[in-house]
Amino acid sequence: MRKRLLLIFAVLAAIVMVTACAELGDDDPRECNGSARLCDLRLDQVAFAGAHNAMNSAEGGFIYPDQGSDIAAQLDAGVRGFLIDAFLGTVRSARGEDVVYTQLNSSALSRMVKTLTSSEAQEALRRRAQVGPPPAGEPQDVYLCHNFCELGAVLMSRVVETFRAFLEKNPDEVLFIVIQDELDARALTPELEVLDRYIATIDPTKELPTLESMVESGDRVVIGLEHGDLGPRLPNVYDDGLVQETPFNFASITALRLPTSCRPNRGSADAPMLLLNHWLSPGDEKTAATANAEDVLLTRARRCASARGQAVNLVAVDFFEEGDLRRVVRKLNREGGS
Repeated sequence: MRKRLLLIFAVLAAIVMVTACAELGDDDPRECNGSARLCDLRLDQVAFAGAHNAMNSAEGGFIYPDQGSDIAAQLDAGVRGFLIDAFLGTVRSARGEDVVYTQLNSSALSRMVKTLTSSEAQEALRRRAQVGPPPAGEPQDVYLCHNFCELGAVLMSRVVETFRAFLEKNPDEVLFIVIQDELDARALTPELEVLDRYIATIDPTKELPTLESMVESGDRVVIGLEHGDLGPRLPNVYDDGLVQETPFNFASITALRLPTSCRPNRGSADAPMLLLNHWLSPGDEKTAATANAEDVLLTRARRCASARGQAVNLVAVDFFEEGDLRRVVRKLNREGGS
């Protein structure tokens, strides 16, 4: 009898202990994007470390890279905002080398050439002429490239799978992806199917969700387009009122420091998300290290937030490993939500 009573008391004590631990939150609190504090903040109150031309990496074999590491490594390092460019292309071979020939009409071709330095444009056009256009009816795929796939390309399906694997492995993370769609936007639909269960529908006319609500719902990747519009789940981020941005053509650190660097560019003034475009053109690791230094980046982010009357959300830089991007984003997030 005494042994039975001792057993009952032991079971009851264990139940009480488990209950008490649950009530006191003995388990680690849920984190959102690496911080418990961010869970209570709305999407438009959170700063995301961002990579400009995220696919255009030295690790990925791109000839004139804007990043050192590829997107998988960017995710591992804490980048949560991605600016990527999508094109149609066809693999062509010449002299034993495979090159992705970019599908561009004459006006797009001229526009792309103007965005490059002279040496970059010459190299892209040389490679393009070397392989020549594909025969009519040749299969096309969607690639992520910067202006010309001839200078480097990665299948979009491969990158989307990288995002999917990350989201599956990291259930408390929220991502924001902006696609510069240099193709019929409808071609993106099959490419993004594997992310369908994660894509959030954001209504910019209503209060934006908190990161915790996005995590709990599972709808925790925001995807928007720059040119096309595929409806509420894949909107045009500028025309549909979700994102407003700063200018992005800066030739010097001095230009980044000017008040005019915060002036409105694309997007409406009442859009809830603010994209800080923060890089130099042309750029490299050395200039990125200076631009991404805290005294430049954090000062500009605070100045633009004040000038625009809202928090900076997407902090997009070149060579994110250089400088102080992640420290700056942590400081912005400590200041956010007030």
